Amino acid sequence: MGSSGSGHFSDYPGTKAKVVTGDGTGMAGGASGVDKCKQAFHVLLDDVGNSDFYSQFNNVPAVGAQLAIIFDTKRVFAVDMNGVKVGALPTSFNYLVACLEDGVTYIGLVSSSAASPVPTVAADFVAQEA
Repeated sequence: MGSSGSGHFSDYPGTKAKVVTGDGTGMAGGASGVDKCKQAFHVLLDDVGNSDFYSQFNNVPAVGAQLAIIFDTKRVFAVDMNGVKVGALPTSFNYLVACLEDGVTYIGLVSSSAASPVPTVAADFVAQEA
């Protein structure tokens, strides 16, 4: 059995579909009907111990603290409400860059955090449309 698809990146979920010109109406490409940009997600942040927040306060944000998502031209980060980086999102969340560029913002709450033995922060985020 062979695989099906056009051989283009648009075959993969998460890529933006293109409008097809012609007599009918429809979409081409990887449109799955689910907009990942609008989905809530839970994430365990990376590099919390090396973050600006941990460096400044020698601690992690408390459970219930509000966070936002930014892209600093290199990585996607969770930041506190003052814009201080708390930790990086794993690369599996890099699709958020396109969402942010489309005007979607994310607000989250710290769901768990610990300063020792290793600084860790987990958070839940939801999309806020502009």
